[in-house]
Amino acid sequence: MLPRIKKIISVEPYQILCLWNTGEIRSIDLFAQLKAYTNKHKSPYFALLDKNTFKQVKYDAVSQTIYWDNLISMIDANDNTIPAAFDFCPDVLYEISKIVAE
Repeated sequence: MLPRIKKIISVEPYQILCLWNTGEIRSIDLFAQLKAYTNKHKSPYFALLDKNTFKQVKYDAVSQTIYWDNLISMIDANDNTIPAAFDFCPDVLYEISKIVAE
């Protein structure tokens, strides 16, 4: 079974507590990944260092991961730049998370 997020339980600056399809509750600490981008102001990672932005995390039931709305932009089929969601691969999140409860 591939580990996937089922639900966000709580959000604190840079830490997200999630229930996984494995039955585990795991804490995802993103600070180490985000702090590497402190001097890259155009990076979506840098944007997540803002605590208010970080707390706007959402759950995507289709991809079973977490994301932030309108944090990046993309070019659509008509060559228009449009806002897009910024997400993390659930496999990566599982690898960097720590188990809190089973």
